[in-house]
Amino acid sequence: MDKNDFKVTIKALESNNFEAKLAENRDEALKLILDLVPRDAVVGIGDSATIRQISILEELLKKENSIINPFTNEYMIDKPQLRGDIQRKALMSDVFITGSNAITFDGKIVNIDMVGNRVVGMIFGPKRVIIIVGRNKIVKNVDEALLRIKNIIAPYHAFRKKFKTPCATTGKCSNCDSPQRICNVTVILDKKPRRIDSTVVIINEDLGLSWDETWPIERIERIKTNYDEVTWIFKE
Repeated sequence: MDKNDFKVTIKALESNNFEAKLAENRDEALKLILDLVPRDAVVGIGDSATIRQISILEELLKKENSIINPFTNEYMIDKPQLRGDIQRKALMSDVFITGSNAITFDGKIVNIDMVGNRVVGMIFGPKRVIIIVGRNKIVKNVDEALLRIKNIIAPYHAFRKKFKTPCATTGKCSNCDSPQRICNVTVILDKKPRRIDSTVVIINEDLGLSWDETWPIERIERIKTNYDEVTWIFKE
């Protein structure tokens, strides 16, 4: 991806009423994000490997921000029965920070969720949302975004988290009826939702889970490995 691709995407996001910023690396992204979060703000978290990779939560704690994070070991492993309540509480935070499955060249934000709490937080509830994406999440259009999410991101996500879905075994979407299906909620933000301030921070690094199958295998394996190091294993 060259500089022009970033410029096109940033301009398109701005045309769609999002605030958009480009960070050359995760350190620059951290500074941008920290500047966007007031010191006394309560920060809610939507599940994101990218968030963990750039260590934003650690930096927010240093600022003494209150963080509502449903995706800690406490709620993912020790007390999973409380996770839903914490997810709902995060949606009423001052600032909601999350990742995204895909950003298109024409400035649309595309996500597919299992539960929907992540996409709800992007639309309404928090006063501000900050959406953080690596360069590997940028795609040409909505069709490419959905194809990649359903046949690359979701299958590997399901496989890694040990969900019992057909795609976790086959690596491809079969539009299943599995009880653990993770593709339940599809949301495309064509424009910024009216009653929320939205900032998209694009980082010029491969972060989170996404790749194009034509990319060099070494790059794809590096994305997988980095994702595996920060993700969690599902426990109902």
